[in-house]
Amino acid sequence: MVKAKQASATVEFTFRTAREAGAVQQALKPEEALPASTRCRTSIRRRKNVLCLRVDAEDTAALRAALNSFLRWAIVARDMIEPRRK
Repeated sequence: MVKAKQASATVEFTFRTAREAGAVQQALKPEEALPASTRCRTSIRRRKNVLCLRVDAEDTAALRAALNSFLRWAIVARDMIEPRRK
């Protein structure tokens, strides 16, 4: 049996203001607060206007699933506070 290696990723989102970063952080907080699964753990931190998402997973499939979810949620939250300009 082949054991999958652990995988991790850090993604940084830069916003125009610390307030926007804080709003997106608050939007993602309920997802971060969910009990850690046995395959994946996440943390979200903010430094001024930069939001840092850290995902640690047991394998690349779990990492990919978590990243896809959090990235989509972050994009939706961002678009709610910063509608696209035409």
